[in-house]
Amino acid sequence: MKKQESQVVQELSKFVQAFWLELPMAAADRFLGNGDEHTFRKAGWKAYDAFVSLANETTNLVYANPVVGSLTGETMERALQIQHMGSAAASAFFGNLWPAVGLPTAHEVAGLRREIAALHEEMSQAIEAAPEERTEAPMFAAAGEGLSLIRNGYHKRDEREDNEDAAA
Repeated sequence: MKKQESQVVQELSKFVQAFWLELPMAAADRFLGNGDEHTFRKAGWKAYDAFVSLANETTNLVYANPVVGSLTGETMERALQIQHMGSAAASAFFGNLWPAVGLPTAHEVAGLRREIAALHEEMSQAIEAAPEERTEAPMFAAAGEGLSLIRNGYHKRDEREDNEDAAA
């Protein structure tokens, strides 16, 4: 245990020296114009490395303690139990609430998506089967804004709207 504590003390002294002495001196030299960018960056990286080493040694010392290990294990077990209970309560609550409100379930929404995909496929096949029957008239006009039309199986902006926009 003494070796671990002495290692933490060594890392702490390296960090204090790098962060509280070397880095401020390099920053002051850079600010006053006496230092260069390379020296300032080197001092910053040295302080960063010292901090990471100190954090690593401290973490190693903490997790080497059997009390911390057992507390961490018990905490994780309790957290998983609470998560399981919360999940069960949510599914019981929303399982009864969902039909009462009248919202569709995920299964119903997935079924609608499959139906829409099948209709889209049927429409594509019908368009491909009769290319000579295509006309310049739009198949479906977009409701509301009227910005896009589906012509011959692809989206195309109505040319009349382009002309109206140009005139405006």
